[in-house]
Amino acid sequence: MIPRTPLGPKLSPDAAKTALRNLFRRTPVVQRDLLRQTLKPLSLRSVIRRLKDADYLSSYTHSCRYYTLREIPKFDAFGLWYHDGVGFCRMGTLKAAVEELVEQSEAGRTHQELQDLLRVRVHNALLNRVRAQRIGRKQLDNKHWLYVSAKPSRAAKQWSRRQAQKERAIALVGPLTVAMTIEVLVEVLKSSRVLVSPDEVVRRLHHQGVSVPLQHVQ
Repeated sequence: MIPRTPLGPKLSPDAAKTALRNLFRRTPVVQRDLLRQTLKPLSLRSVIRRLKDADYLSSYTHSCRYYTLREIPKFDAFGLWYHDGVGFCRMGTLKAAVEELVEQSEAGRTHQELQDLLRVRVHNALLNRVRAQRIGRKQLDNKHWLYVSAKPSRAAKQWSRRQAQKERAIALVGPLTVAMTIEVLVEVLKSSRVLVSPDEVVRRLHHQGVSVPLQHVQ
């Protein structure tokens, strides 16, 4: 009979918790492979169980491959925290983050606004929340939606505030002139090989001594 190779000493829950805390003190954000190395010889399932005991968060960016402890992040006003480009949200998941950001906004959120805040693609998360009736949406124009609360009274207030913001912006920036249109189009055509944001167009025109409001560029 061939003798079995010993797997090494079993890691107790307390020992695993201590090992995890020591790891996160050294490195606030870690990948799964490093976790498994730290908690050898535990299985992946046991590693996740120990993480739950320690109250962990997984990243909503990078396909949820990074982990931290909930006590570590210093979340901003939107409930978001980034470490070396890896994003975590107080709400836990991207879907929950999208829902929270829409619900708490005073004037709803557009797809682009949410994507700029979260720094990842949000189309699927938005579609999921709308289909689950966790958020609502109203059409702003032929191409854009405004995502609002699922509560009708809250959604109505958000829509009203958005319309008021729009009217104030138009009054402040004045009419869009032919000269402005030409300047914007010329700058966009110069950069047609790469995707240029409206903010970047405004910045480039400013350096050329041409002042065009962001709303007009958009």
